[in-house]
Amino acid sequence: MKVISINGQIIDEENAKISVFDRGFLYGDSVYEVTEVRNGKIGFLDEHLERLRNSALKMHMHLQFTAKELEEQIMKVATKLHKEGFQRCYIRLVVTRGEGEITLDPKAASKQNLIIIGKDLQENPKTWYQDGVEVIVSSTLRNPVKSMDPNIKSGNYLNNILAYNEAREAGYFDAIMLNQDGNVTECTTSNLWIVKDGVFKTPPIAAGLLKGITRENVIKILGENNIPFEETNITGSQLKEADECFLTSSTKYLVPIVKIDNQAIGGGRPGAKTLQVLEIFKKQQGIPL
Repeated sequence: MKVISINGQIIDEENAKISVFDRGFLYGDSVYEVTEVRNGKIGFLDEHLERLRNSALKMHMHLQFTAKELEEQIMKVATKLHKEGFQRCYIRLVVTRGEGEITLDPKAASKQNLIIIGKDLQENPKTWYQDGVEVIVSSTLRNPVKSMDPNIKSGNYLNNILAYNEAREAGYFDAIMLNQDGNVTECTTSNLWIVKDGVFKTPPIAAGLLKGITRENVIKILGENNIPFEETNITGSQLKEADECFLTSSTKYLVPIVKIDNQAIGGGRPGAKTLQVLEIFKKQQGIPL
C-alpha cells in the first residue's frame, strides 16, 4: 500500500502527478530524504529535516516549508499507513524547486512542490545480518566533490544508479564507489565501514560521501562505549584486508559485508564487533532483528 501527499493533499496513487515542467523532473533540481516510521515514530526526524534544509541551501534553494509543516505532512501520511495496520513504513520526502520555463535558470520557478510518498515496509531479511551480503568495487567513480557535492541529497542520482546497476547485473547486493584518488567513498545508498585490528574506520566526509544519519549514530555509539574509532581514507586494498566490513543506512541499519569482488572478508562471516554495535543500535531504536 502507498499513501501519497502532494502539497499537503493526500492523493490516490493513480492520480498522483506533477507537471512535466517541474524542475525536479527536468533536471533533478530537487532535494529529498528517506526514513522509516516504526509504530508511529519517525526515525531521526530532526536530523533528516536538518539535512534536507542543508541540502537545499547548498543548491541555493531556501525551503518554503517550516520544519513543523514538514513534520505535520509526514505524520499525516504515516498516520494513514499506521491506521491500515502497518507497523513499519517507508517515507520519502521530496521538495522540488517547482515548475517553470525550460531553462537552467533556477529563478524560472518560484513555488516549490512538496511530495511525500509513504508505503508499508517489511522487516529487512534476517539473512542480511546472519549471513552478510556480497558487494563489488564499482568501475564507476564517485563524482568529484567540487563537481557535485554528495552532501546535496538531490534528485540527481545517475552516478549512483550506474554503480548500482553494475553490481546488480553481476549478481551482487551493492557497489562500493571510489573517488578520483582511489579511496573509498561509500556504497550507492549507504555509508561504508571497516574494522581492522579492533578499530572501527570509516572514510571522512571530504573523501566524497553523504554524511549519513545512521553513520553519525554509530559514531555516537562507539564513543559512548569507548570503542576505538577513526575517520580515515581507505584504499581499495585496505578495504579487502579488513577484518570486518559493513554498511549503514536509515532503512538497512548495519549490514555486514562478507565478500568484496569475490574476496572473503574476515573469513566470510559477519564480524563479531559489527554484530556487537548492531545489537546496541537495534536496542536503542527498538528494532526487532
